[in-house]
Amino acid sequence: MHGETPAALSGARVLDLAALEALMAEKPLLLDVGPADKKPDDFPKDGLWLPTHRSMPGAVWMPGAGAASLEDAQEEVFYRRIEALTQKDKARPIVTFCRPQCWGSWNAGKRLVMKGYTNVGWFPAGIDGWQEKHETAVVKPEAGWSAAGPK
Repeated sequence: MHGETPAALSGARVLDLAALEALMAEKPLLLDVGPADKKPDDFPKDGLWLPTHRSMPGAVWMPGAGAASLEDAQEEVFYRRIEALTQKDKARPIVTFCRPQCWGSWNAGKRLVMKGYTNVGWFPAGIDGWQEKHETAVVKPEAGWSAAGPK
């Protein structure tokens, strides 16, 4: 999912850091679709694996939700959770992000636009762009979601 991404996302706004900072007053749903860290193959079997994921404070983290394709059950959980988080308000601002050159955030934004969400922002600079000027926070995966699909 890493590589050169388009400069635009039809139906969504492409946000730079200044635009995202201005949008924060509207309390957008911040949707982090960055992948979860994977335990290295050579990690000691008796070692304690405690990965952390840092994101924008208050972000909802759905690792892998920006995959090019999702299983039907995953896609259903994704849309159901977004519907709950937005309280069925398809005009609520939503910002998708990941890391720079991450297709995941573009894919997630496209999914939301295709589902009828009308105030989607895509922040291609991702968490790296955010932390140039702002603090990050440790976040846990969204309840009922995992990179492998719904629980």
